[in-house]
Amino acid sequence: MAQKVKKQEEETSGAYPKIIDRRFHQLRFNMDDNKVEAIVVTYLPNIRYLTNFSGSSAFLFVTADEIHFFTDDRYEEQIKTELYPLPNLHTHITRDVWSYIVDNEIFSKVQTLGFEADKMAYAEAVEIRNKVRPIKFKPVTNLVERFTQPKAPEELEYIKDACKIAEDVYEKMLAFIQPGMSEIEVATEIAYQTRKLGSEGDPFDIIVVSGARGSLVHGQPSTKKIKKGEIVLMDFGAKVHGFCSDITRSICIGKPTKDQKAVYQIVYDAKKAAMDAIRPGMNGKLIDAIARNMIAKAGYGEYFQHSLGHGIGLVTHESPIITFRLEDQIVPEDSVLAIEPGIYLPEKFGIRVEDNIFITRNGGVYLTNAPSELVSI
Repeated sequence: MAQKVKKQEEETSGAYPKIIDRRFHQLRFNMDDNKVEAIVVTYLPNIRYLTNFSGSSAFLFVTADEIHFFTDDRYEEQIKTELYPLPNLHTHITRDVWSYIVDNEIFSKVQTLGFEADKMAYAEAVEIRNKVRPIKFKPVTNLVERFTQPKAPEELEYIKDACKIAEDVYEKMLAFIQPGMSEIEVATEIAYQTRKLGSEGDPFDIIVVSGARGSLVHGQPSTKKIKKGEIVLMDFGAKVHGFCSDITRSICIGKPTKDQKAVYQIVYDAKKAAMDAIRPGMNGKLIDAIARNMIAKAGYGEYFQHSLGHGIGLVTHESPIITFRLEDQIVPEDSVLAIEPGIYLPEKFGIRVEDNIFITRNGGVYLTNAPSELVSI
């Protein structure tokens, strides 16, 4: 295949979110901090955050004054209208990126090239290092993610749309679920309805578990039949322009028991307390503790073992991670979080309640709202 290069100028038109320029400015500042003259971004969600490219094959190289975007011939037409019109953007079409770079001496003035050490396999890094010598191939961690946590207004609108789809599908499921249906039937209907309402696909594998299987935190839908008196836990989302929503709803088939109602209320109250307390700059461990301490005080601490939440965006689970296990997860302004406490009682039932929240300087703005009491159908 012939290799092609061109400077991307007039083929892409229109503006792009203002935050993109800020991301590149921060990225270049990070390059200076790490003493590298150029960096390569290989993780596709990070490439999309920076360029809007949605395909499955790309490399992005950033220097102090240029941006080099590589993809293969499958996307030659797509990038003409999809890539942001970034300053000094050069596009390259090739299926052998590293040989192309060496043969064309693209980085002849670069002594050290940084790469996403936490995203690239060791064997791949060694192979690339051998190809680009004498350029030093330097590992850098958290190269891009810290700058993509704050969302542009345009990106937030996509997330809001994805949240709206998820909430609308939940309402449809209240009218759909009947005793005797299998968990797989319910999960299939969720997938169908989210697509019907405009989702591009499932942002993650849909979870539908019922009865005693509800204690499986990430249980996969099975052929088990849903029975009266059981809790059904549904964890799903939607995707709009690549941006995700992620909600969990727990409902009861028939009249709930006192224990089921009480556990739901504990989980809901813990979620609400944590969400109401969030402010920009807070440590995720402190947010986690708000909900975890409430659940523990109610006597269920040992039955809530996973993290309280996580960031959402182009990836369903992205930084910051809201967990008791990490000390360094700081929540930035304009980030979007999913908060999801749960209680899982072996051989009985599991309840998780998950909502999405946008973090402003004055606190959180709810993007989804779970029922405050356990819903029965």
